[in-house]
Amino acid sequence: MSMTNPYAKRRPFVALVAHNNQEMGRQSQQRVSNTKRAYQLASTGKTNKKRKGEQLTLEGRAAFNPQKDCIVCRARHLATIVQGARVPNRAHSVYCPKNKTTKGLGPISEQNLATAVEEQRLKELFERPLNMNEKASSKHCTAAAATAFFAPKKKAPGKPKETDEPPPQGIDVAPPINFVKGVSDLVADAAFRDKHKAKSAPLAMMAFAEFVVANVVKSKFPDHFAGVTMVVPPSPEAINNPHYHSIVGQKFLYVDWKRCGVTVPCPNRNCKGLLKNDRTNFSKNKTLFPLFNLDGPPSWCIYMKMVCTCCKRDFDSNSVEVLLSLPAYVANEYPVETKFALPNHTFHLTREATNVLDPIMLTYGNGEMFSNLLYRTIKATYIRKITEYVSYHKHNPGSETIASYVAKDGEYIKQYPPLGDTIRDIYNESAASPYTRWGFSDHDRHTREIQSVTCNGGMFAQDHTFEVIKNYRSTLGATAVWDVAIDTGEIATAVCVPTTKTIHFSHAAKALQKRPTFAPIGTYSDTWPCKDTYWKSLWPMIKGRLGLFHYEKRILRTLQKNHIDFISAKNDLLDAIYEFESSDYEKVLVALKDGSLGKKLDTAEIAALKSTKHFKDRYGKYLRKRIHKPNTMIQQLDDWFCKYKVTSSGGRPAGGRLDPNRGIKLFTAETKSAVDNCKDKAIHLTDPLPIAEMYFQVPPNPNSKHHLTE
Repeated sequence: MSMTNPYAKRRPFVALVAHNNQEMGRQSQQRVSNTKRAYQLASTGKTNKKRKGEQLTLEGRAAFNPQKDCIVCRARHLATIVQGARVPNRAHSVYCPKNKTTKGLGPISEQNLATAVEEQRLKELFERPLNMNEKASSKHCTAAAATAFFAPKKKAPGKPKETDEPPPQGIDVAPPINFVKGVSDLVADAAFRDKHKAKSAPLAMMAFAEFVVANVVKSKFPDHFAGVTMVVPPSPEAINNPHYHSIVGQKFLYVDWKRCGVTVPCPNRNCKGLLKNDRTNFSKNKTLFPLFNLDGPPSWCIYMKMVCTCCKRDFDSNSVEVLLSLPAYVANEYPVETKFALPNHTFHLTREATNVLDPIMLTYGNGEMFSNLLYRTIKATYIRKITEYVSYHKHNPGSETIASYVAKDGEYIKQYPPLGDTIRDIYNESAASPYTRWGFSDHDRHTREIQSVTCNGGMFAQDHTFEVIKNYRSTLGATAVWDVAIDTGEIATAVCVPTTKTIHFSHAAKALQKRPTFAPIGTYSDTWPCKDTYWKSLWPMIKGRLGLFHYEKRILRTLQKNHIDFISAKNDLLDAIYEFESSDYEKVLVALKDGSLGKKLDTAEIAALKSTKHFKDRYGKYLRKRIHKPNTMIQQLDDWFCKYKVTSSGGRPAGGRLDPNRGIKLFTAETKSAVDNCKDKAIHLTDPLPIAEMYFQVPPNPNSKHHLTE
């Protein structure tokens, strides 16, 4: 019995194939079509030739390669291979990305050059101080001039009075537009609802946009826009239509700069063309672009797709490139800062929203809080609208059936505000964005401000702060921020460090020492005299001191804060360390007794006020502190310790007591060692300068009653 091999292949019909080849010929096997023949016959001109490993441009030429086509880059690359190769001292090629002027965009056109000159002129105009002859004066604001200015104007003689007569024939008059009816008809259309059910904008706003484009934008009569913005107008009929009532007061934008009478140049500085309108994002896809703000639901925008007549590049009319190509007074019609008009985002944040976002992110770094704030404004507006709608129909009952108001989720709100992570990413992108009127980002501006802090003959304080690290991601590996503050309160430097060791902030300290305008004579630290050798290696003549705040905290943090004598012990401890300047203290006492600082107080009331924390909080800004000499401080610290300790071990008698309510001591086990440590460090606490040079004086307001200097 024979077995069939399942893997055996059938032999081809060789004879049949050979016969067909002889009959059909060679031409039928190649199947060379006319298209393929055209490619074969096409000539290879010189413009199509390229060097190996490179690509062609749209014009058929070889793409620009800095290492081969730029003289400077080619010489620098050669210098890395050939020792002693000369690098020419000249600018990079205009097509090289390292050219600081053109950024690799090629020769600058005359139009973009004129724009840059105008921006520089405006910058100098607004930043320079005003001369005396340019400042406002009230010299000509006399009573006679004010009377003449506010007097009612007389009508011109012979001017015909306005009448209600119909206009002459042949003159077109704009017919009244009923927005409520137009929106209601579209919302009631089943086909319209089905077509726009998946859109991100509410159905009523989609209907309003459709109606405005057909009856306002394409109309020959004067439109209802103020610049590029139109507010959904109110109407007495709106209260009976929940869909139209839900969008009353919202803003609708139609960003078409041609309608504003402005010619837009091509943002490409290498192009001399102009932008022309192509179509809108609403004409084909029927989509609206949201702009989130803090005054309610988002505004909805229709923007124009624009194409350059020369380079054929396309731009959106609300893109940052187009906004920067426009004059500032025109670009401000679009309510978004240029640094926040970021690409690759499906929404924008309005100027009012980003004005709040900047300080929130700078102080707290909390994008989630701002996201909740955007959502709460939308929800609060919805609650106000539905309350108004229901309240009106409750107090004005009628025979008609009241329509249900639109639902919040899915109808009134169809696109929710961005989440906190997205808000934070947008803020970081905007901070690093160079698309501003001045050409540099906020990050660079803040860096230059910190680098420009000077300290000539003053003092600075350096410390580690740990709370700031909560705003950074844990993957950064930082545990603290080392910062330096000068006597004016400005921050001179701030860097993230993994530990508090000197080796981790030494690079920042050396960079600070290299500044020509940073030459301090004194420094404060919470660890002095530790690391004094390092600081004197940077500034040999510097005087180091221990910070008064940290000196006090070393003892106060060891006390029981819920003890009955804690406030009095704290005040006595501060008196043992420093005293108020006698002249300042005398002026404060006089002001308290004569009532110029509020209620008149007698001696007993002032003494009771000094025993509380309110005296320092209210009047500490009027009092300069004079720190005691080291031996005086040591003696008074010893007296203070004996006054409040409860037990004695053979030395001076104890004068403290247990708390009568809790039965606890004021001191803990660490208090004695903390006091001994402060005695040893008392020599490092004295002021490095005379008291007159230790404070900045703020003169009193001429209208103040107390006339005390802060």
